[in-house]
Amino acid sequence: MDNPQVDVTPTLLERLASVTRVEWLAGKLPSEDVHSPYLYVAVFIFLDFAVVNPYSHLTGGVHAVVRNPFYIAFYLSIAIAVVGVRYMHRGHVDAISRLTERGICDAATADDYAVTIRTKLLFYGVGLVGFFAYQVFVIGIETVLETQGVGGIVFTLVLLPACYLPVAIDFVSEYATLHILLPRWLSEQDIGLFFFDPQNMGGFQPIGTLLKNSYYFYTAGLLLYLAFFYGLFVTPLEGRVASPPGAAEASLFTGLWLFGLATLSYSIYKIHRIMTAEREARLRDIESELHDVIDNPHDISNAEITDPDRLDALEYRLDQIRATSEYPTTFTMWTQIGVSVLLPQVLQLTLQATL
Repeated sequence: MDNPQVDVTPTLLERLASVTRVEWLAGKLPSEDVHSPYLYVAVFIFLDFAVVNPYSHLTGGVHAVVRNPFYIAFYLSIAIAVVGVRYMHRGHVDAISRLTERGICDAATADDYAVTIRTKLLFYGVGLVGFFAYQVFVIGIETVLETQGVGGIVFTLVLLPACYLPVAIDFVSEYATLHILLPRWLSEQDIGLFFFDPQNMGGFQPIGTLLKNSYYFYTAGLLLYLAFFYGLFVTPLEGRVASPPGAAEASLFTGLWLFGLATLSYSIYKIHRIMTAEREARLRDIESELHDVIDNPHDISNAEITDPDRLDALEYRLDQIRATSEYPTTFTMWTQIGVSVLLPQVLQLTLQATL
């Protein structure tokens, strides 16, 4: 799946794993195929869960999982995001490579359409400045020191800048690459269709599958969001969270859900327009060629076929074009997408109504 001609944009996590020598450590493990960002993130989750929080608990604070047992959903969301980043990053490389091999689009590098490492670093810097500015100027340093304790300070100065923020930036960047930048780049290229595709999707099946599966990762994040905020109040588990989620949490969830729906709709629509335009162009070509082999083709009663063999070939080509879908998805894929789109919002509304 790796293709150096295409994949030239590393993820932020890959850069951090390389700088911190975690990449070197991953190469020394018995299993040589350990993805270094997995190990990098695992170290920080272990530090958070098994070192920082227990220390905070023993020194008068409360372990995050004791305060809310569904805090585990936060760690799961980080782990799923890291897996999703790798899947999406490798996926668009493979998809563009396969489109290139089939002659559907010209060869490209990830820098042509993906979020670059410079842009990711810019987002990282802006995120850090915004977060620390909020801590200093809105909450206040004294309040932060008094209320957050050692655990909160480590989270603020180490865990979030070194791990959790880069994970979020990488996930959003890769998701945006797939659902916004890549479809827009493809729409600007001279794209063809592979009309002899056995799956009748013009060679765009890898793109369709990639869009669907990447949205599954997004949906998993939304479901874990619900578990984190609502789980304690709709299950028998006990914790120390004082108040249930209110309008702010519900509004943020709806905003995230709408963003996912909008980006998924945009990407599928853009690919649909590409496929439709190419399909219609080829149909017009066939219509033009039919005039060369049929005299008076618009009058079925008086039309005369001047070249039967060529007409047979044109009809075969016409059947292949007609059989090619205008969407990079099948009916089954549409059903799966529909469920993944509706489930989070329906579940959120149901949970909100039970509070």
